[in-house]
Amino acid sequence: MSTSELTVHKLFSTPLLLTNVDEAAHINQALLAHFLPKANQESGRKHTNLGGWQSDDDFQLSELPAAQELCRIVSGVVQSATAVLTPGGLVEASLPMRVNAWVNVNPPGASNALHGHAGAFWSAVYYVDDGDAGGDNGGELFFHDPRGLLPAMHDPLLRFRIEGCVTAGYTEKITPQSGLLVVFPSWLLHAVDPFHGNRPRVSVAFNFGTP
Repeated sequence: MSTSELTVHKLFSTPLLLTNVDEAAHINQALLAHFLPKANQESGRKHTNLGGWQSDDDFQLSELPAAQELCRIVSGVVQSATAVLTPGGLVEASLPMRVNAWVNVNPPGASNALHGHAGAFWSAVYYVDDGDAGGDNGGELFFHDPRGLLPAMHDPLLRFRIEGCVTAGYTEKITPQSGLLVVFPSWLLHAVDPFHGNRPRVSVAFNFGTP
């Protein structure tokens, strides 16, 4: 028995955008100088962070030039990946977006529980200082397959032999790098492994939605 050429359709793809910010050096220096002292002086907020310090979610309102520059950069990436559905199809459009953002400072032992970001369309994380995350130091960002463990429930050893589908039902991880921006759908569940680097792991998180 023979078949014709096999066509593979990868259904319901989930976008994950990664880019390195060209202006990272001076942005990171300014943000660290401003927010590390605050993390040592203020109690911070508690949400999904297990340990560590989280600022109020008003980073986008900061008068710090580096904060405003970073917000413009991240907003530009989000706008470039967003379209509006019209009767004629998808149209690229510059949309007014509601933005809120906050700073995370994770010292050794800190992590973030599994969560999504309700009330937003895009979310993002920008790494100000990776703190030497990765490997034995942990601190990686893990994304969980939004379909759950269904592909793995039959036999945990089975995998789809299709490019881009090997981790279906499992997780994908991103190792932080200073200056790296990661943008993802807000509904995509994610978590951060316990971090054990030699200096704080500092990031800025963003939510984008319609007003």
